[in-house]
Amino acid sequence: MKSIIHHFKSGLLQAWASFTVLTKDRTEPAWARVLISTGIGLCFALLFTLVPGMILGRLFDGNWLAHTFGANLILCLCISYTIHALFRSAELFLPVSMIERLQARSDWRAGVFSAGVGIAGTALGGFLGLIFLGHVFDIDALGSYLSKPSNLRMSGFLTLLITGANIFWWKMRSKQQALQLAATEAQLRLLQAQIEPHFLFNTLANVQSLIDHDAARAKHMLESFTDYLRASLGQLRRADSSLGAELEMAQSYLHLLQIRMGERLSFSIEASAEARSAALPPLLLQPLIENAIHHGLEPKLEGGCIMIQAQVQQGRLQIRVEDDGLGLDAPKRPGRKGGAGIALGNIRARLESLYPHNASLSLTQQTVGTLAALSLPYTPSRSQP
Repeated sequence: MKSIIHHFKSGLLQAWASFTVLTKDRTEPAWARVLISTGIGLCFALLFTLVPGMILGRLFDGNWLAHTFGANLILCLCISYTIHALFRSAELFLPVSMIERLQARSDWRAGVFSAGVGIAGTALGGFLGLIFLGHVFDIDALGSYLSKPSNLRMSGFLTLLITGANIFWWKMRSKQQALQLAATEAQLRLLQAQIEPHFLFNTLANVQSLIDHDAARAKHMLESFTDYLRASLGQLRRADSSLGAELEMAQSYLHLLQIRMGERLSFSIEASAEARSAALPPLLLQPLIENAIHHGLEPKLEGGCIMIQAQVQQGRLQIRVEDDGLGLDAPKRPGRKGGAGIALGNIRARLESLYPHNASLSLTQQTVGTLAALSLPYTPSRSQP
């Protein structure tokens, strides 16, 4: 019984969180979205029953309440379901690029789209509701409704109310997403600005130890370290980036670690030109590489290889970071702390803020090592590496 309640609650919460989000691929259960639409219709039916009842002084007239509420419920449910169906139809038939542009915007264009769907859904749903109402009560509900000017004024008021509620809800959700994104980005920049002291000190200590007996290698390590710092600090100042720029920073980082770890570390980077030109939030890829090194390859006595691959498939950017290290299920070495999952949680929070319900990060245990896979919508970057 508890599992059923948990399933019901989680499905409802998931549907509520994404109810006004435009996306082709929905993961929440359909019944939950229909249930929410039913609740919205029920609320409007109560509103349009209680307010006239208070004005007319008929709140205690049982027959009037039952008849009025029944008629309003049929109309409001038809309108609510129709608006829901129109939104879902737009998701299914509009191009992915247009859906992403509408979802990303909080200006008048998104408001016009929301208002247009609201008005069309109210008009069509009201028409269907009146026809259905006529069949239920065996009357000419549509003709009777259209013949009275007061009913037409009520239709206009209802349309404006539902449209206004749609626009208000859309704007509030957009502001909420923007605030969440700003908070996540601020946290990321704070964490990234605080370069790990042990990494910084270990690198400088390695350079110092190499100066006396291998000056050429020390110089190479210092140059790679400078390249990495320049690239990472440059990315911190940018609001957007490209995969190409992120791969350049990753290459500097891996070159630096390769000098430190020697033959214990090898790496390869394969990315198509189209993938390199893709827009990518800054410093989204770097934590996955750091995790692969820190948890997979560095603790492994013989080291290993890290492979980074990126390509564009069916309008989506697919990025893979694969290593042949110890893997997710490997026991922790004595004296070595396990990760707290902060980096992965941060990445998922940023993806959800930037691409609501349209991007994912997965971690998979391989036969040998671990695969981290990023999937997000492909958008050409305006800032090339």
